[in-house]
Amino acid sequence: MAVSPRRRQSAVIPSAISIASGLAVFFLLLQRYKSAKDAALAATIAAIVTAVVFGLWGVWVRRHAVSRSLGGPLLGQIPQDATTSTFAEPGTEVAEAYEAAANELEARTNGQVVLVTSAGPGQGTSRTALNLAAAATRGGRHVVLVDGDPTQNGLSRFGRTGASPGLAELARGEADLATASRLWAIEADHRLPFIPSGDGDIPLGSNGANPIAQAVDTLTDGADLVLIDVPPLGWNSAGQPLAVHADGSVLVVTEASDDATIDEARTSLEEAGAPVIGYVVNRANAQLMHNTPWWRRTLWRAVATFLLAGLLFVGWNAFQIWNSWQNVERNSFDIPAAVALLPPVPETGITAPEDAFSEQVATAVTSAPVDEAVFRSFLIVGSDEGGARADVIILALFPAGSDQPVMLSLPRDLYLPNRCGSTYSRINVTLRGCGSSVNGPTLLALAVEDFTGIPVDHFALFDFDGFERIIDALGGVEICVPRQVRDIRSFLDLPAGCTNASGEQALAWVRSRSTEELRDGEWRHIGGVNDLTRNERQQDVILAMFAKLKRFDSPSQLSAIVESLTNEFTLDDQLGVGDAITLAWSLRSLDSEEITRIRIPVRDFTTDNGDRVLVPTSSFSDLLREARPELVNDPI
Repeated sequence: MAVSPRRRQSAVIPSAISIASGLAVFFLLLQRYKSAKDAALAATIAAIVTAVVFGLWGVWVRRHAVSRSLGGPLLGQIPQDATTSTFAEPGTEVAEAYEAAANELEARTNGQVVLVTSAGPGQGTSRTALNLAAAATRGGRHVVLVDGDPTQNGLSRFGRTGASPGLAELARGEADLATASRLWAIEADHRLPFIPSGDGDIPLGSNGANPIAQAVDTLTDGADLVLIDVPPLGWNSAGQPLAVHADGSVLVVTEASDDATIDEARTSLEEAGAPVIGYVVNRANAQLMHNTPWWRRTLWRAVATFLLAGLLFVGWNAFQIWNSWQNVERNSFDIPAAVALLPPVPETGITAPEDAFSEQVATAVTSAPVDEAVFRSFLIVGSDEGGARADVIILALFPAGSDQPVMLSLPRDLYLPNRCGSTYSRINVTLRGCGSSVNGPTLLALAVEDFTGIPVDHFALFDFDGFERIIDALGGVEICVPRQVRDIRSFLDLPAGCTNASGEQALAWVRSRSTEELRDGEWRHIGGVNDLTRNERQQDVILAMFAKLKRFDSPSQLSAIVESLTNEFTLDDQLGVGDAITLAWSLRSLDSEEITRIRIPVRDFTTDNGDRVLVPTSSFSDLLREARPELVNDPI
């Protein structure tokens, strides 16, 4: 066992225990509370727990751990200070440490004569004895300091007052107390009597006379405390005769002392009749010895716990988001490669008796390209059960430097150029792709780009089963209707008013083509329900989903949402987790009223094959210019 707590044991271990205790409380609280505010509160409580645990350690554990390590009372721990060779300057931390040690010594012994020694050389015994005597003198005690080291390596070298006459001459009767003593000035009003070691050996006496005992008795006359600095008994026997006449010993050790040496020194002192009263740990770890105030050290650990809890909270949720993100199904997405492989946009496939109408459609079906820096664009696609046709096609545009997005729903029967085969088709069939050369999402995105002139940056594809699960994962969406509605074909049944619709109800609502409402006790068909109506419903539900998404207020809630949605979406391989998180976080402050919703004006048209389709009568460029003129540079 170490003599005193080593740096790793005394500083790292209690810090680790206190911080670990705080973090344990933090994670326990997070089991119940998930929001960012709850996490901040939990981190604050964790910091308080850390401070309490570390404070308790500082008051009790640290002190008693040192005492148990040394096998006896700890009188004090003196910080390392190379400048303190004589008297420690009053008011410094070193002086306060010596003052505390002197008070402990006074409280633990009733004897007058105390040896100050060490387990081995180089422990700072003489400096400790000198400063203990100075501290006790400042405290009002009458102290005599004695150099009991005849090797001239003890206290006598500090005062430059010479080693003789001293203790040896006093014991031999060659000098009286006044001649053998020196008065060292500690402060203006404090003097410390000092007896140097003297020249020659201290006589042991004969015929019943004991010169040492007589010398010690002389020193105790008029003194409260006699401190005698002696070399380690195991290294120099000169202190042995003095130990016989001492009431006890102060054993000075350092962090480098080993247990065997301490045990040997303790045994030698007990056998000599000067048992160890207590220990002074000299040149102790500066970090351990409170070079900074207690409150500041505790505050550091509390702050560290708070910050670490926050980092772990964010880091763990970031890992969960990243891990969930890895499970998302991906499709390759490369518009430039598709353009290179496919033929150019075909000429208009619209022929009608009204030439003016044909020219109008020819102008509307394509738009000139828009500067890519103007928008970030996301194509949201919902497919039918087989995944071969798109039933929901929504283009979300996020203008650069603007907080007001644009949302465009494209009817599934919209008749647009299809580069696969250089023909025209309903836009929803482009989800089938073009053989093995271009996949469905890429071909659909290319058709949308040809119509709008805006490059599609990313896409998200889901099927109807996934649509239901997404809404259920979000806890439903709100659908409001003035009267009770139903659709037998799509299994729609909603009461009047606002309903927190499940995924199944929301899907039935957006797919309903034969919607009926209960009016005056009778079910009546709602006229005008067509693809455009369904588009508006799709937008309403998507916006309701956004409203639910933006309610998350912590990374843990975002992590839970991402985890629940990973199996429902197929994304393009260009969308990174950082882009997705940035988008999701930006939606938190989005108000649905700020979204510009563009409706495409269409006209019914029958193709040469007899298919009934919808053809646009205005270009997207004109529609965007009308809705958001600041986003369009003329000419487009």
